[in-house]
Amino acid sequence: MNAKRLIVTLVFSAILIGFFIWIVGAFIDDAARKNRIWREQAQKVTDASEYINGKNYDVMYFGEDLNAPQSFKVRRIYSLSPDEFILAEDEGVKDGHIVIINDPNGNLPLEKEDWNYMLGRMKYYDYILIYLGSAELKDMQEAGLYFDVIPDTTKSVIFYNRGASKDFGFADDYTIIPEVVREDLKPEQLPVYAMIMKIQAQGYLESE
Repeated sequence: MNAKRLIVTLVFSAILIGFFIWIVGAFIDDAARKNRIWREQAQKVTDASEYINGKNYDVMYFGEDLNAPQSFKVRRIYSLSPDEFILAEDEGVKDGHIVIINDPNGNLPLEKEDWNYMLGRMKYYDYILIYLGSAELKDMQEAGLYFDVIPDTTKSVIFYNRGASKDFGFADDYTIIPEVVREDLKPEQLPVYAMIMKIQAQGYLESE
């Protein structure tokens, strides 16, 4: 190989190596940027969970698996009965109570009497009641939890201020969940994450 051809070969090789390094660098930078965005948006969910956790509420849920973020502290109960609402002594005194009823498929064995009972818990024991679903909304209305006319598309409601205040469809808009987090969620997780984000955004716990 003569000197001229060698020089051309070396130059061409250098260009190829430089291009390869640029491609790899760009890929690494893009991956780092996406990872940073994911962490920033995921932190918003963690912040919302910690906002609720920091209120020192006894947060419990009844129904289908909640599949909430790991940062969200919640205990499971298996019926809407007085015994289930009793906390262990080492849990200390709580500032309030939140009962989440997760019923996305309308499969829970609930009766109007259950809603009458929960109405009493809200009025006399300062419970916040959250219902994720739609199947029980009519029975809730007949039990006196609300008298409003609501859209047929409603899939969630929160009652607070001893049941005097309510927000229908509060967890129905999933765009409140950061986009990169939302893309990774299963359909049944969407109302749960939206619920957590909306509680922080609307400050439902501030008036308790």
